[in-house]
Amino acid sequence: MPHYRLLAIDLIFVVTGGALGSALRYLVSVFTNYDTNSPFPYKTLLVNVVGCFLAGFILMYFEHHARQDHIRLFFLIGFLGAFTTFSAFSLETLMLYKAGHLKTALLNIVLSTVACLISVAAGLWAGFATR
Repeated sequence: MPHYRLLAIDLIFVVTGGALGSALRYLVSVFTNYDTNSPFPYKTLLVNVVGCFLAGFILMYFEHHARQDHIRLFFLIGFLGAFTTFSAFSLETLMLYKAGHLKTALLNIVLSTVACLISVAAGLWAGFATR
């Protein structure tokens, strides 16, 4: 029975982090609402780059500090899982392609991939620096 209790506690941390990550994702969408002539999905790129940085930072921080699995579950699985939007990235890229914006769709793929990889590396570096 203790196994199920631990699972329930873990789930509470994941769900709470997910709720907060979803709320912040919504607020980013609301407060970055600006008109642009470009169909490029700036908001999705922003949350994915920020989320990747935070993922790298949190992973490295907890690797070198007291291990607190509940906090890792809260941030990495819950909060960042809800905050970042790979599904939105994929959908927006396909919609750009379908609308005839092939160059913009390709730019989204390249820019998102490169920016997110650099962001994770920067987060790892920043987290490593906290040791």
